[in-house]
Amino acid sequence: MICLRSLTAFWTSDAYLNGNRYQTTPAPESPDSNPLLKWTVTTENACVKTLSDLGTQASAYTSLTGTFILEWLRKPEYWSEGGSGTQALWHAYTPEPVTPSELALSRQACGVACDAQPVVKGTLSNRDIAHMAATSLGYLTWGVTNDPMDYGLGDLGGWALDLLQIWGSYLANAPKGDRASWLHTHLGEQDARMGFSYSDVLAYCDAWLLARSMQSNSSERSLSAAMRDTFVQSETNRIKRFYQSRFKGSADNLVIAFRKLVDGIDVGKFENIAASFTQWLLTQVAHASRLPNQMETDTLALIYAAFLENMGR
Repeated sequence: MICLRSLTAFWTSDAYLNGNRYQTTPAPESPDSNPLLKWTVTTENACVKTLSDLGTQASAYTSLTGTFILEWLRKPEYWSEGGSGTQALWHAYTPEPVTPSELALSRQACGVACDAQPVVKGTLSNRDIAHMAATSLGYLTWGVTNDPMDYGLGDLGGWALDLLQIWGSYLANAPKGDRASWLHTHLGEQDARMGFSYSDVLAYCDAWLLARSMQSNSSERSLSAAMRDTFVQSETNRIKRFYQSRFKGSADNLVIAFRKLVDGIDVGKFENIAASFTQWLLTQVAHASRLPNQMETDTLALIYAAFLENMGR
């Protein structure tokens, strides 16, 4: 175990957190009162009916209804036709297969059903629904990692990505300022300009919880079932639940996992294959001139851990 306890104790102390930095959100009366869950239940029903009406070949894909809805929700923010740059990365990271043709037809038909529903994105405070959907798809595509001291490729579209992006923002805006104080101020703030806002934190936590539930549920109602299980808790407790489930509630574990990522993405059985290339790719995604060194990496991870651990204090 790495020796981070003194730093962790300081960055999670009341003196550092200053009391009002983290606010508790109230528990919902019922998950079924959640507007996004209500919208999803209605949309699932519409998609399933549409696919069933198309006949046997399309109805065979009703088990993918939840995935189709997430694909629709993440557009156009995280998927636009003919996109380049970051958009092209999302195309490669969370592809939408066009074969067999029945699969493409089913996705399109479900998209039409989604189009017919009332607008839900942009209507809920603190909720970046497109971001949550895109991150969920990353986990469903690449898998949900349960090892608390490692990262998975699914994390690249989630918490790990924004830790790198807020690092890029730090270099661009305050390269000579106090790193820990700057990160503490901006990680999890309401303003999204620095790359890791509160809505981002919540989107990543919800996405991991949703995908973990969906990957073991092949029913046509997998998305609403996952939301019902997730949204039974308040935002505060969902964030805490993610921290406990993903990292066993340990800042040390989070640091170790993030260190491994910054060291270079592991592809398949070949560890650190083309490490120089993957590190270059990470700097591009982070919009940074360089990746953080080990001390800087630890600081990033510890500030993130402090936020996750101290929601509601």
